[in-house]
Amino acid sequence: MKMLKILVLSAVFSLGVSVSAYLEERVVFGSFPIPLMVIDENTGVFIELVKAIGQRANLDIEIYLAPPKRATLSFANKKTEVLFPAINSIFTPDQKYLKSRESFYVRKDFAFTRKNGPLLNDIKSLEGKTIGLTRGYTYSNALLNNTKIRFSLANRDESNVRKLLARRIDAFVVEEKSGLNAFLNTNKASRVQYDKFQPVSKEDIFFAFHDNARGRRLESLVSKAIREMKHDHSFDKIMARSQ
Repeated sequence: MKMLKILVLSAVFSLGVSVSAYLEERVVFGSFPIPLMVIDENTGVFIELVKAIGQRANLDIEIYLAPPKRATLSFANKKTEVLFPAINSIFTPDQKYLKSRESFYVRKDFAFTRKNGPLLNDIKSLEGKTIGLTRGYTYSNALLNNTKIRFSLANRDESNVRKLLARRIDAFVVEEKSGLNAFLNTNKASRVQYDKFQPVSKEDIFFAFHDNARGRRLESLVSKAIREMKHDHSFDKIMARSQ
């Protein structure tokens, strides 16, 4: 009888271990709306990528979507465990964070100008001019720290479109797809231009984690999943939808 109890307990314990090994780990990823890339909690190229990572890494991922500043603040306050898409300039100098070893996108900001005017395609060419930026967006430090550029802020991309065409700004600097979407929304695409082969700035996009034991473990799982997806080309298939 004693041996039977031991065998039963061993079987129960083994079953518990095997079941728990397959249970998905709950993780909250924070993000913000981006045309095509992050449309809502279930739709967008980046969302599809995150879901594929979750399946491969055995993570039950919940998406927390908010405006850029609130999403960044939620990560800083540790209400979310992962922030994406992240670039270095969204963090304060004293904020500790861990970057995924695998980047997954290159953010490219372009200078949109009025048609028939000069093309502006590097930060140097923006000096001495008034440049429209959108509040809440992230921009490269090389752009923001250039004291020879005057910046004019607007709450929405569409507001910068109107300012550009009203000659209140000389150029509108924005991520390519966000900019194109704003000009399409305002039916002004035919009145502007940009050098699509030469962004004024570009930065690797990564997943940001908290710099602690759990963050390091999550980073390892996520980066491993991305590496595997790049190796079997499933990563390329998803990201091709952003073209």
